Amino acid sequence: MPLEPVQTVLGDAIPLDDVSFVVVDLETTGGSPVDDAITEIGAVRFRGVERTGSFQSLVDPMRPIPHYIARLTGIDDRLVAGAPSLAQVLPSFLEFARGAVIVAHNASFDMGFLNANLLRLDYQPLPAPAVCTAKLARRLVWPDVPNVKLRTLASYFRTRTEPVHRALEDAEATGEVLQGLLDVGRHLGIHTLGELFHACSARGRPHFAKIALADDLPRGPGVYVFRDRSGGILYVGKAKDLRARVKSYFYGDERKKVADLVACVATIDAVSTPNELEALIVEIRLIVQHLPRFNAHGKRWRRFAYVKLDPSEAWPRLKIVRSVAGDDVATYLGPFSSSARATLAKEALEEAFRIRRCTRPMGRRTRFAPCALADMDRCLAPCDDRSDPARYGALVQEMRGALAAPAHLLRALEARMLALAAQERFEEAALARERVRALADALSRMRSDRWLTAGRLVLRGPDGERLVLERGSLEQATHPDGLGAGDPIGAPVPRDRADELSVVRTWVRRHDVRVLECDVPPAEPVDGGADIERLLRQIATGDDHRAPHAGGLRRRSRPEPTPARR
Repeated sequence: MPLEPVQTVLGDAIPLDDVSFVVVDLETTGGSPVDDAITEIGAVRFRGVERTGSFQSLVDPMRPIPHYIARLTGIDDRLVAGAPSLAQVLPSFLEFARGAVIVAHNASFDMGFLNANLLRLDYQPLPAPAVCTAKLARRLVWPDVPNVKLRTLASYFRTRTEPVHRALEDAEATGEVLQGLLDVGRHLGIHTLGELFHACSARGRPHFAKIALADDLPRGPGVYVFRDRSGGILYVGKAKDLRARVKSYFYGDERKKVADLVACVATIDAVSTPNELEALIVEIRLIVQHLPRFNAHGKRWRRFAYVKLDPSEAWPRLKIVRSVAGDDVATYLGPFSSSARATLAKEALEEAFRIRRCTRPMGRRTRFAPCALADMDRCLAPCDDRSDPARYGALVQEMRGALAAPAHLLRALEARMLALAAQERFEEAALARERVRALADALSRMRSDRWLTAGRLVLRGPDGERLVLERGSLEQATHPDGLGAGDPIGAPVPRDRADELSVVRTWVRRHDVRVLECDVPPAEPVDGGADIERLLRQIATGDDHRAPHAGGLRRRSRPEPTPARR
């Protein structure tokens, strides 16, 4: 029975002095893990800076060794004759390396050969990442060295062992190079395994001089705030390990925006939070309040829009608006991520109800010539007395009722979509599908948000934490100096609080949460619930072409809404 593979990933916060490293080097018959074979394995084990053991074995590659390889390494067919096979050597190597972090020079080569052969012999591959001394040297000592070849680095660090293209000697040299790099890293603020991995994987120009800004940050979850010299907030982010995440910025990033951010940072604040949800909400609140110029994700709420129906108007119509008023009698649907998405939902409702679409203001006695929609019987046309206030008011109330109990509405829209597909009017059917998707998605969010924002709600999180929501607003999520504080959200949800409520909604759905107290039971209306979920699932999976001979619906990545007809 094969032995379990070595575990190479340890906790990110472990100090480097407590980490076990196994520095490995392989000699092979060529450069392909698939077509070539291993001829020698050499490894040295360290505990911090202390060398604790070594491993070396020749391996019978079961094939001839090329002459140029034999000249380079000194390993030829006669030397490996009688050597154990790789199947015999690997269990001993895995036991030697168990519980350690794998290190190699140009680690992708050695890891590629090891994992290819582990899979071939029914072992699990070594879990990533491995520490590559070549990549680490590029971060820490280049351009002080002309290149990061092992021989160059061995000379730079004056290693006792000289690389000679033999596995154990090269592993010994790589181990000494690793110790030199770790010593350089400690002076630059690299003290833990997680920071070492970040330094190896980072790209771009490092800013090691600013790593000290993160030295006093806590290790746990929370929110970090980058400030400029005048104290202005540049960027707000969240992390599971604040110190490790912030330090990762200074190891280098090839993205220009990140490089520009790091260049402007003068001070860093941190807000520790007991759980992930509070970190997410404090981050969103700080972004909304301060609009940091380097944050993009948290500022999208400024593009949000709603569909509004105000029954207090003389002849109500559907409107696209950018804000809500919590004290009026209007019905709001949304917020949507953009006015284009809101327009799709508005057009879906206008297809189902003969409400007026013209944008001209109308009082009770306003009259003017009707548009083509009136002649097509797609509008009640109050503009020329074809409809009285009672009849038009009944239509408005019917629409408001359909938003609360949308089963019949969604089935009618779905039937129209399938009929268009059956007639092979695929572009129109695709637009109808996007309208249904926008409407159903908004109705789904509105239903789940209704009880989140209805009153006081006390939850127990997956780790036993107690979370108190006051009309959708998490009470605990407050910055010590008042930043990030949030008033109750309520309904309709203001667009600048929509992302915050979305975080709560998503977190509750994804975690095992228990309701301890609630003013309103966590429930939603039955009517339309199954249709909403079915339609969204079918559209997401592409299973929305059940009409005979429909041939499917052509998908459009960014459907453009048609202009409202007048």
